[in-house]
Amino acid sequence: MIALAPVGDVPAAEVAALVPVLTEAFGTEVVMAPRVSLPPEAYDARRRQHRSTVILDVLARARRPQWERLLGVADADLFVPELNFVFGEADSSRGVAVFSLARLRTDDLALFRRRAATEAIHELGHTWGLGHCRDVHCVMWFSNTLAESDRKGTSFCPAHAAQLARARGRSRSE
Repeated sequence: MIALAPVGDVPAAEVAALVPVLTEAFGTEVVMAPRVSLPPEAYDARRRQHRSTVILDVLARARRPQWERLLGVADADLFVPELNFVFGEADSSRGVAVFSLARLRTDDLALFRRRAATEAIHELGHTWGLGHCRDVHCVMWFSNTLAESDRKGTSFCPAHAAQLARARGRSRSE
């Protein structure tokens, strides 16, 4: 079971729109988790961004044993110190990830939802130990721009699909 948690002021309906997409992508039940607060200590006033690693810590504390994974969905600009921004970040050892809708927004609702699905699937892939891919069309391709994210789509390449199946088989039997 995958749980989705709104983080901060993100509209719950935008998070709930991911449920059917993630159910199909991962072949498992996806549930809505309680909202978690955007931790004030994550905010860097100089950068005007939120440090995603701090949010992962909050999600790790909120994760329940019955959830294989917990994905937080924020609407705040995220960063890690080494990069200008990140679309999201994952922690495979704790089974949590976060991504943000902030840089994905567009007036085209279908495109916005596809972008959100792409980043959600990508970050969840990382929680099962999947690394970045060399195939520009695989959802696990590293995206540094919206154009790259739009190009890759929501599907795993055959190699990453097989790796995910192996990893998910292990996590369900543990």
